[in-house]
Amino acid sequence: MSLFNRAASGSSRHYLGSNLKRNTSRVHHTKTRTLSTRAPLYQASSAPAQALRLDQDEPFDRSGGSPRAWQTTAKPDHFLTGAALRVSNAVSGGSAAAEFVKHPLPKFDEDLSSAPSSRSLLWEGGELKIYDEVTNSVTRIPGRWLRDNCARSRNTDTAQRQINVLQGKINTVLSDVQIEGASDGQVTVTFSDGHVTTYSAQALLDRRSDRVMRSRIGLVPIQIWTSGIASARPAVKYTEVLNSHGMASLLHKIRNFGFCIVEDMPATPAATETFLNTIGPIRNTHYGGFYDFTSDLTMKDTAYTSEFLEPHTDNTYFTEPAGIQALHMLSHTEGSGGESSLTDGFNAATRLYAEDREAYLTLSEVGVYAHASGNDGISIQPSQAFPVLNHDPEGGFLTQVRWNNADRAGIAADFDVVEKWYAAAEKFERLLGDVKNQYWFQLQPGQTLLFDNWRVLHGRNEFTGKRRMCGGYINRDDFISKYRMTNLSKEDIERSTVSG
Repeated sequence: MSLFNRAASGSSRHYLGSNLKRNTSRVHHTKTRTLSTRAPLYQASSAPAQALRLDQDEPFDRSGGSPRAWQTTAKPDHFLTGAALRVSNAVSGGSAAAEFVKHPLPKFDEDLSSAPSSRSLLWEGGELKIYDEVTNSVTRIPGRWLRDNCARSRNTDTAQRQINVLQGKINTVLSDVQIEGASDGQVTVTFSDGHVTTYSAQALLDRRSDRVMRSRIGLVPIQIWTSGIASARPAVKYTEVLNSHGMASLLHKIRNFGFCIVEDMPATPAATETFLNTIGPIRNTHYGGFYDFTSDLTMKDTAYTSEFLEPHTDNTYFTEPAGIQALHMLSHTEGSGGESSLTDGFNAATRLYAEDREAYLTLSEVGVYAHASGNDGISIQPSQAFPVLNHDPEGGFLTQVRWNNADRAGIAADFDVVEKWYAAAEKFERLLGDVKNQYWFQLQPGQTLLFDNWRVLHGRNEFTGKRRMCGGYINRDDFISKYRMTNLSKEDIERSTVSG
């Protein structure tokens, strides 16, 4: 069976993203920013929500004003489906189904979204160009880019590039282009040295679209949830995930909801470890690799106690926190308590932005250090201070929540900004601690919980008695790779990972 298996697509979903585009240099909080338009806001409320959509070159008004408003209506449910959210333009009165959900946050450069239906390819003056009939603009596609992204110039086994267009030895001048369908066909390009290759017209037009950017960084349609997820929690059977289709379903649920429970698994460390290795290599940390522990403080961390644990993400003290965490309670004897909690960090971030845009931006700009220092001979800090809310720099999508009050260290800001950070963090803490945003349940032997450590926060009630837990971490890249290989076609993978 090919590695490129395509899982059943299922119903349509939405994307969550914010449109905060962070500068790669240090952010100075007194600077004025220039914004561009992005998509409307998701609001989990029965009342209509005003979402802001800011036009390019219009200054960002932190007081909440906006030159253009969009209206969203949503049913008061624990998550939204494709049919549940409609977006209507409050100015023109038009209506369209939302393709994905995004915070209407500012981007600090041009809008990168595309409208393929209004764009076409043309061969003119010895150059291949993209014509946009809406803006009446023409964009030239460089010959060097076309040669650099030629599929025939890659190794068929490894998909690695076999030419180097940076040395000036490869011909990049076009001699002829044949276009079969200006927006949905094949494009055959002939270079002046006789080299011939083909491209998908749609791939050329979509290169900088939000859809391709989302796929490139591993984003997929997701469903935001609150406590109501208890009535329809994502779960799969252990016997199902032993085949490729079941594995695809498991990973899709984790990408969609941020977590999934594997039920009816043998309640043994060996079975759990073997299962985790089918997803990806178990990550080694100062705790070891696969862990099997009780509440005996073998490692100096509150997870190894019976105390109450606030909602948090793990590994904030690493430059790259684990992508997936797995927890399997093997036994709980002579006591009670220890219920687990899950909180959708993206839902909390969405609500924070709706309540206080300034607070959201503060948590997206101000870096915070973390540390792991409890064990002898260990003092771990990340290579830099990271914000609580992290966004991909190209598309502005919210990609990661880093939140662990217990492991938090220094705040990388001057005192006048520190108080501002505390105020914003307090609001975020309130949202995370609101029981209406939390899913509480009792993990049982034979149930393995897997959750996205970049999105979902986990916690625990205090307990009595003796509990034995096992589990492990899986790196984000390994998790996303496994997801792609089980849920996407070979063509989709190549389009979003190899070419560019």
